[in-house]
Amino acid sequence: MTSNHVKKRLMYLSGEDFYLFCYSIFIILDGLDCDEKSSFKDYRKLAFLVNIVSSEKLIYIIENSSEAPLNPTDTEILFNSYSSGLMRRSEVLKILFTLEKRGFIELERGSSQDSINLFLKKNVIPKSFFNREVFSKEYENISILRKSVRRLKTLKLETMLDNIYTKNGVSTWGI
Repeated sequence: MTSNHVKKRLMYLSGEDFYLFCYSIFIILDGLDCDEKSSFKDYRKLAFLVNIVSSEKLIYIIENSSEAPLNPTDTEILFNSYSSGLMRRSEVLKILFTLEKRGFIELERGSSQDSINLFLKKNVIPKSFFNREVFSKEYENISILRKSVRRLKTLKLETMLDNIYTKNGVSTWGI
């Protein structure tokens, strides 16, 4: 069974793609080296990052956005990504609570009232779970995103949204 075939089977297990959300969250946390020593700040960023990491087009747009103003089509793609992230916030939080209950991640209160930080408990998860062959594109995308958006793991939500969306012509509003 090929890597893409395995991934496609995962994508269609649920109408809401909760399995793929879980894998994407694990890939993001693993790709950003989020562990007990260095947690991921503000879980709300994950709702936006899940979509970005799974899309080569979004990665390309973000990676090349500093070179020239975006064309209307790319701006629309970014806007759709932003809208999708807004809609996924509650789903991501539900998944995070489930993953914490099962012992895969740990949630901790952040410095502000709205902020919940988290990290991956890699010692609890089998090493085979982080198969970089099956999700090679997603790992490559998080690596590219990490270079394009500095300090992604520790940025505040507003700063991340500004760097990815607002600076590229997408209007955002307070969350």
